[in-house]
Amino acid sequence: MIYPAPALLPTGAEQERYLHSVLGWFEDAARTTPDTALTGFLGHPVDLRTLRITGLHHVAVYVGDYDREEDFDQWLALVEKSPDTEGVRSGPSHIAPREYGTPGHWINCRAHGQELELFTCRARDGWADRPAGQKNALMSHFGLAVDAPDHVRPLLDYLATFDGVELLAFAPEDELGHTYGHLLRRDTDRVLELVHPGGSSPGR
Repeated sequence: MIYPAPALLPTGAEQERYLHSVLGWFEDAARTTPDTALTGFLGHPVDLRTLRITGLHHVAVYVGDYDREEDFDQWLALVEKSPDTEGVRSGPSHIAPREYGTPGHWINCRAHGQELELFTCRARDGWADRPAGQKNALMSHFGLAVDAPDHVRPLLDYLATFDGVELLAFAPEDELGHTYGHLLRRDTDRVLELVHPGGSSPGR
């Protein structure tokens, strides 16, 4: 499941209606089982028990590009004050500038009792020229929980041996105490995250 985000993050009064749409979609997406998420990424079923995947950790949604930092600041303020979100925090994306040559932001929060991540990137250079559907696929993903931090990298490496799948990023024991990594499937531009949250929740 990928939220059909527009090319640009709405601005002004349109943002409140847009956030309501995103949260409504997320409520359904958060019911996705780990089996369904992994099968959708790989294209065929695998046995979660042998992979030591314990559940769905979060759903990440790309909400479109932003033109100005002020547009993102307005969006962040709206998410923070929404009665439907809690525990909101944000930071700069590490993957967007390294892989796609543009800055970006993540917002991590809880909604409908589940963990949600919202991503947006600056509309500039080559990133701005990509089709909206491709950007949505590259930045949206399911995050699957792994039972131990020292199992995250071996599992990433194992899944990266599947046809068309490659390791996109790995971060061991970051400042928030979690270990995570991203896989990219080149033929679909789909991304999957594996994470052991440690004592906190991830945000990229």
